[in-house]
Amino acid sequence: MRILLVHNPKAGSEEHEGEDFIKALKETGHKAIYQSAKKRGIGKALKKKFDLILVAGGDGTVTKVARRLVAMKSEIPLAVLPVGTANNFARSLGFCLSKKELIEQLNDGKCDTFDVGLACGPWGKRYFFEGAGAGLFADYLRAPKKDELKSKAEAMRRHVRELRRRLQTYRARQWRIELDGSDLSGRYLLWHAMNIPSVGPVLTLAADAKTNDGTFDFVGAREEDRALLLDYFGARVAGKRRKFPLRAKRFTKMRLHWKDWPLHFDDALWPAEDEKAPGQCEIEVRVKNAALRIWRIE
Repeated sequence: MRILLVHNPKAGSEEHEGEDFIKALKETGHKAIYQSAKKRGIGKALKKKFDLILVAGGDGTVTKVARRLVAMKSEIPLAVLPVGTANNFARSLGFCLSKKELIEQLNDGKCDTFDVGLACGPWGKRYFFEGAGAGLFADYLRAPKKDELKSKAEAMRRHVRELRRRLQTYRARQWRIELDGSDLSGRYLLWHAMNIPSVGPVLTLAADAKTNDGTFDFVGAREEDRALLLDYFGARVAGKRRKFPLRAKRFTKMRLHWKDWPLHFDDALWPAEDEKAPGQCEIEVRVKNAALRIWRIE
């Protein structure tokens, strides 16, 4: 296959060189072209004729490329070499093998579709791929972070530990939310519209979420769910496997009334720190069915 490799050399904590990926791709019979995610030219490169776009990076790099592909209405499928920290996007597509194994099995993959979120608000339109939400996790994204640890697992535990600490005194907030015409308004500690099963430090909030079923999963934790959340986070910190205790609700369109508090779309916050936001506004989130092509490796 003719492959465009989009590589983020700064992703994650492990060393990975673009030259090594290109060499491995060529050794398995592919024609590979390199494009750094940190340099100009991605948009121009994506317009060229390729059989596959292979992103070697974390969730941020993957969604950056995916956003461009959707805007271009590209038919070229996207695949991932997960070299970030959380790699939620890659996990949702089953890219859980080693980088060497993934490259060796690219020829055995097949093209599939991937649903995309479209959020309409004061900014106009924006696409998201993992999920959107507000509350505890969105506020945590805005907080300053310490330098990442070398171990991905320890970095994830530290994030969950900090989320649990903040949850103990976090105040639930009133949100006016409508899902497919049903009123789900209330005071939430957090809520998320999930396209994939996990968010942030691999918090599997919607284990049954599918990326090609034309729906998203809404997960919301209210004040009365605080103890359940604390227990879930505590189990994660202790390294125990624990199913998220709250049920998800499937939907295709969400309407919400926003005021004051940050929202996240994937790992990006709105409003940004340097952005002037309206006092309040209406926001609509809906599913764009099969808007992205992806390459699945069984």
